[in-house]
Parts: sequence; structure tokens; C-alpha cells
Amino acid sequence: MRLLGLAAVLTIALAGCNGGTVDKHALKRDSEKVASLATEGELLANDVSRGASTEYFARVHAKELSLAASDLATGLAERPTSPGIEADVRTLSRLAGRVAAQLDRLHLHPTGRAVAESLKQPLRDDAGRADKLAK
Repeated sequence: MRLLGLAAVLTIALAGCNGGTVDKHALKRDSEKVASLATEGELLANDVSRGASTEYFARVHAKELSLAASDLATGLAERPTSPGIEADVRTLSRLAGRVAAQLDRLHLHPTGRAVAESLKQPLRDDAGRADKLAK
């Protein structure tokens, strides 16, 4: 039930993210989404590293987060961009792709405590980078 609720929230939150021109407002919103996905991934990685999450929950939750980050990466790479922010948009696209890859590793190793431990800091760092792009 909790997973279905999360999937619904992610679907609603990401609706429309792959259409239209990326302007400063959209860049801020998408940066906040990437930061949120990375932070949630860090929390999940922390739980997995401590053995505080079930294998099924970690696998499914990491996959949902990874797919959301991947969708953002693709959308940001393909959408037209307002003049003056192209570099930030492409940077955010690459960052979202990196977050997606990290979360996919967690999906593939939902009980791997060492893998999860190794992902906590990179996800925290990427959340911080995305937050800076939101400013």
C-alpha cells in the first residue's frame, strides 16, 4: 500500500516534466525534484546499510526513485531551454542521470550493506549539487 502511494505521488509530481521549454522556474522545480530523489535515495541507502529495510521494499523503492530520476534526466536533455540557462539545465540532466544510476545500483543490491554504504555520500553530495542549481 505504501509503495502504491509513493508511485502515485511520484507520477503526479513528475507529470508534465518532459514537456515545454525549460525556463528558470522549471529549472528550479526540477532541481528540487532531483535533490528530493537523491535525498530519499540516501535515506533508503542508510536503511539498507543498517539492515533496517526489507529486500522487497528496498528493491521496489530504489527502482521507482531511479525511474523518476531517469525520466528527469531524459526530459532535461531533450527539452528546449530558455537562453542563458542552457549550461545549468544540461548539468542538472547529467546530475539526474548520475542519481538514477546510483539508485539503480541500490535496486540491484537491495540487501548489499556495503553497496548501500558506498552510495550514501554520493547521493548526499548530488542532493547538495541539485539544491545549488535550484537557487
